[in-house]
Amino acid sequence: MIHRARSMTSLGSKKSSRRPGANLILNSVPPELWLKVFTHIPLYLLPAVTLTCRSFHALSQPLLFSTISTHPPALPSLALRGAQNSKYRQRILERLEFFFSPRICPSVVECTISPPAPEEDGAPADDLIDTIFTSLSRLPNLKVLNCRYVRLTPKRLAVLQNLQLTAISLEMCFGEIADFADAPSVPLQAVTIKYPDAIRRDKVNPCLLFLSPTHLEQLHATTTSILPTLARSQPFRKLQTLDIPIECITSDLFIQALSRCPAVDHLSLHTSESVPHSLLESLPEGVLPNLTSYRGPHHYAAVFLRNRDAKRVEISVPSRPHRLEASLPSIDRSLLSLSFRLEGVELPASLLTTIHASFPKLKSLAVGEPALSSADINGALNASPRHVSLEDITIHIQGRDKFNLWIPPDEAAADAISCFKKTLPALLTTYPGLKSVRFLHGSQGASVRWRRSSSGLFVQSAA
Repeated sequence: MIHRARSMTSLGSKKSSRRPGANLILNSVPPELWLKVFTHIPLYLLPAVTLTCRSFHALSQPLLFSTISTHPPALPSLALRGAQNSKYRQRILERLEFFFSPRICPSVVECTISPPAPEEDGAPADDLIDTIFTSLSRLPNLKVLNCRYVRLTPKRLAVLQNLQLTAISLEMCFGEIADFADAPSVPLQAVTIKYPDAIRRDKVNPCLLFLSPTHLEQLHATTTSILPTLARSQPFRKLQTLDIPIECITSDLFIQALSRCPAVDHLSLHTSESVPHSLLESLPEGVLPNLTSYRGPHHYAAVFLRNRDAKRVEISVPSRPHRLEASLPSIDRSLLSLSFRLEGVELPASLLTTIHASFPKLKSLAVGEPALSSADINGALNASPRHVSLEDITIHIQGRDKFNLWIPPDEAAADAISCFKKTLPALLTTYPGLKSVRFLHGSQGASVRWRRSSSGLFVQSAA
């Protein structure tokens, strides 16, 4: 690709139409260095680079396709039948021809295979998807594969065994029992498995095939069906991040599965509904000995981080202030980072007082909800004792968007700056060691950050 770009000139085909400035730059800087520069340019700016000259186009255009999707989105209002299906199929073939062309394929790092509808039971395998799987070997730098509603046939599994993947995501991808019988596990570092717990008996969850005890470092799953696989497997000695549904905590296999993951340092228990009740009060001796980080409901934070070094706790479910206040003291006092969201409209000073007393080494505090006015912030801080160790604080502030008005981004940021000026004295009085302040504003997650300079003044910086 570099040699081809070197031989190209500007957009014009004649010498009289070439751009001498562009050629001068290309002659003074080798194309391989330009390619290195382009890799640091944000993706949304790359299209402008491709229009500069033909050489830049040849170098930078492939970088636009580091992430590809083999199937174009289908119109949800139209059923793909007859002529429409043929036209859609032709669009897929055209995409494949481009993505797997010699000039583009070296840049592809992540590929998504997501047909518009699940492959039906009993139907012959889609030859087009077979073609896609066969062609994956032509992507030399492919590291991440995402599959959705794809049947895992022996032919496709054989392809995956020979790819140099580091991560895979499987959503509703099933196969036959015989297909997984003797297949070795695929050596992957990160695996995401998206399946419901209610699976028909004739469908097989292929998680066993993709969980390699000697390679797996991150596991994200939405189903409790991974517990039997973990519990009966060899120890996963490299697995550091375990993200599983909260329902796993009520399973008889939960502790046994955790005991197979001695290297896990971050546990995430995600939930979208009510939090189940469990009699588990603490982890048995020797289970998750390296755990230092927890994300999930506040109910179980102390279960996993009692009497052990705690670095980070993220309470993922909005909590009632008095219940969060009651549960926090049970977490080990070594905690360094805490983030949470509250139900209601205020941040009680008693909650801050409990946090300051319970975690004397706390370095980072984030309050994602509720949105607070400058008066709310000052009131809570002025009624709380000092905490000398805190260095970073994040607060969601209340702006004019509370009236359901659309506020231009510049004006919303100006509101955050005004709030910062009003609250900085109280912040520094309560947290004299503060080095960074971040204010969230609006409903889109926008933020403004200030960092303390060597002179002691706070300077606005990129969020």
